Amino acid sequence: MSETGSELRNEWVTKVSAVFERDRWIDLHKYPIKVRVRDDRLVLEGTVADVAAKRRAGVLAREVVGDSARIEDRLRRDVGERMGDRQLRDELVRRLAADSVFARYSLRTHTGTKFDTVQDAGPDSYQIEVYTEEGVVTLNGVVESLSHRRLAECLAWRVHGCEAVDNQLEVLPPQGDSDDEITDALRIALEEDPAVHTEQLRLSTAGGVVTLDGLVTTASEKKAAVLDAWCIDGVRDVTSRIEVRP
Repeated sequence: MSETGSELRNEWVTKVSAVFERDRWIDLHKYPIKVRVRDDRLVLEGTVADVAAKRRAGVLAREVVGDSARIEDRLRRDVGERMGDRQLRDELVRRLAADSVFARYSLRTHTGTKFDTVQDAGPDSYQIEVYTEEGVVTLNGVVESLSHRRLAECLAWRVHGCEAVDNQLEVLPPQGDSDDEITDALRIALEEDPAVHTEQLRLSTAGGVVTLDGLVTTASEKKAAVLDAWCIDGVRDVTSRIEVRP
């Protein structure tokens, strides 16, 4: 690495740490994030409060280093006592199988080199494979839309023991992404969340920034709606204008 390149990467660490310190979603005092450069990669390590902090950290780091740089995100969501990997896997598969969106999907679990079919929708069906290791959920397979790809990841985040998600699901045929796609996926996620009543909620997305408007009856419901938005891949920030009216 050249001296100039080394100086640039050291500057990355300084700038990324500074934007983390200022961001409202990230609490470095309670959840410190280690930022370092390894080879040609910016590495983020540590435990964060929730999916909002994890997503936002990735967005801010990317804004600093640019699209061409490599980022290794090792951040984990704080889940308290870790859930066993088998329990985590089985709970996620149960939720996928219970969701009508994935009724026509084959669902498989992956343990080492062994695959077990939990739901068989036929040889030509779309499929999702679930693998868990040390609290990290990996999703492989083929889905029919970006909304389904995002919803599968959202369901993984809703399992309490999920510390991180590696979403490798492929959309076939390929589909162009947009703010409307993010909004559509979030609308499905909110409608399926039993903790949120969507009758008086409005949502929109512009440049990856989701805006939530409307009324809910409790603060916990407002928090659930905001975290649902952060569970959607592609979201850069969330603006909540939700009012709580018991």
